Amino acid sequence: METQLQTCYFTKKGPQLITLFGYSTKSLPGLEINGLGKYSKSIKEKIVFITRSRKIPIPLKRFVLNVELTDELGDLESSRVKWLELPLLLHYWYLAEVLPLTTLDQCFASGTLSPSGLIEEPDFSLIRELCLTHDFHLISSQLTDELKLIHLTELLDSIISRDLRSKEFQPIVGIG
Repeated sequence: METQLQTCYFTKKGPQLITLFGYSTKSLPGLEINGLGKYSKSIKEKIVFITRSRKIPIPLKRFVLNVELTDELGDLESSRVKWLELPLLLHYWYLAEVLPLTTLDQCFASGTLSPSGLIEEPDFSLIRELCLTHDFHLISSQLTDELKLIHLTELLDSIISRDLRSKEFQPIVGIG
């Protein structure tokens, strides 16, 4: 299985569209994140922790997630890379067939994760134009009549309703 998801990297000039692409194979099981240099391992471990602590069943497959960054974005900064955490988690869960979506193509997501389950999303006004220009389906908890919306809370509730999460980790979706 393979797919791609759109997100952005926030620069001083504003958000720059980037593509996440990935696949799963019946190879040595595990999660691999490429394209983020020294930040890849930290994000991978956070995603694995969130997934395991909520007892979300992941098939024994190899999952490879890639971030397509261009040189014009400059050096990566943790304050900007953090907004890729939510889309990478959604991408991983999609490839693991946990999310009830038929495709991620033409979808856009951006947000940070805390190990306790808090999701922070960027201000809608920062990504509005990108989503409108490219006619993306926005995966977000922020309500909008302007865009096609996949409501993040409902999407995560579909996973939680399977009683896979422990009681101490209730879903928390926050807007930053």
